[in-house]
Amino acid sequence: MNAPQLTLKVVVIVHFILTTWATMAEDYLPDSYYYMNMVMGVVGSMAIIFYKSIEAIHLYFVMNTLSILMDIIFLGIFQPAADSLYETPLYKDWTMKNTYRFSLGMTILNLLIKPFTCFMLYRVYQERGGSMGDLNIPGLDAANFPGFGGQKGPYENIDQPVPSNNVETASPHHSIEKPQDPPGY
Repeated sequence: MNAPQLTLKVVVIVHFILTTWATMAEDYLPDSYYYMNMVMGVVGSMAIIFYKSIEAIHLYFVMNTLSILMDIIFLGIFQPAADSLYETPLYKDWTMKNTYRFSLGMTILNLLIKPFTCFMLYRVYQERGGSMGDLNIPGLDAANFPGFGGQKGPYENIDQPVPSNNVETASPHHSIEKPQDPPGY
């Protein structure tokens, strides 16, 4: 088994386990957290199955990057509400309180390792033949959004010699004889 495939399998399995553990507590995370991570698992599996596809690993890389922002939003919105539910002195069910704490820890751990997995996914993307110039948003062109798209902008590289547009002048061909004047002139 080659290293990129092993890396992808480890990333998908680790995130699957951490997501499963993060969703153990009731009324803690919304259904969209489940769906987002379920789709991430499917796309990660797709990147494993289509091991020569640059697009599959590119999609998984972009989704993993966006899921970092989504996880921060989920934690910021839903953790205080769950904390006020489970961490009150009136809440006596220690099993659910400990399950909530464990789920919160796994959610935070899942969020903390995602930048590292983004780096690993980018390395797999490079090993499959992708380059930084290919990381763009499809449908956006450089004319409307500078820096996006695969097209070159007005940047001129001064380290490279500029090709000249000089056209060499043609010299007369010596094998052609001059036309002769007709007789009688």
